[in-house]
Amino acid sequence: MIADLSLQCPERAAPRYPPLARRQHEQGEVVLRVELDESGRVENVAVLRSSGSGRLDDAARTAVAAWRCRPAQRQGQPVRAVALQSLAFVLDRH
Repeated sequence: MIADLSLQCPERAAPRYPPLARRQHEQGEVVLRVELDESGRVENVAVLRSSGSGRLDDAARTAVAAWRCRPAQRQGQPVRAVALQSLAFVLDRH
């Protein structure tokens, strides 16, 4: 299990806030289960805890699926890995 994908995935764009979710003032935190293959490619992303908004959950899943990560290693050899990643969607209060 990788504790922090931010250290392992240097190419990680933030999720885009869905326009309809923004207009409807949807906010929340999504927790994802991320599976990486031996090359560090994101192979599968699943929602472990929903934000309460399918739009936000989908945006988080789509963003993380495009991340590029360094391979996890065990004894110097690349291995498959699983990580948990939380993403918060918060609107400005302006």
